[in-house]
Amino acid sequence: MDTATQERTQERTARTFEQTAAAGSEAAAVSLGVTQRLIGSLTELSVMAAKENTRLAAELQTAALDALHDTQSAALRWQPLWADAFDPMRFYQRGLAETLDSTERALHLISTSARLMVQAADRMQSAATDTGQRIRETLHNGTAQMREATRR
Repeated sequence: MDTATQERTQERTARTFEQTAAAGSEAAAVSLGVTQRLIGSLTELSVMAAKENTRLAAELQTAALDALHDTQSAALRWQPLWADAFDPMRFYQRGLAETLDSTERALHLISTSARLMVQAADRMQSAATDTGQRIRETLHNGTAQMREATRR
């Protein structure tokens, strides 16, 4: 082979290598960008989940403290009932009324806890749906960018 042919072959090889390297680096850059956006979306979801968990715990503790306060109040209301122990019908009537009132408060606590859990689940579902949509868009755009990068 003569020198001119060798030089042309080397130039074509160098050009091909440069194009391949450029396409590879562009593909890597697109891949890194997509990965960074995905991690960002998932991190936002994790932070939101932690905040929601904290919020739910605080609301449940508040409801539990309210129930504890009601229980203490009921115990204080029971003390004067012992004076009625000598009149059994009155004692039973007041005891029954107090029991029904306590049951109502317990059911209210259960209802409040269930409502708080449903609200928290709804907020988490909404956040997860939004994150899923962002991830879908990121992957769709990343795929388009990757195709474009490999065509060059």
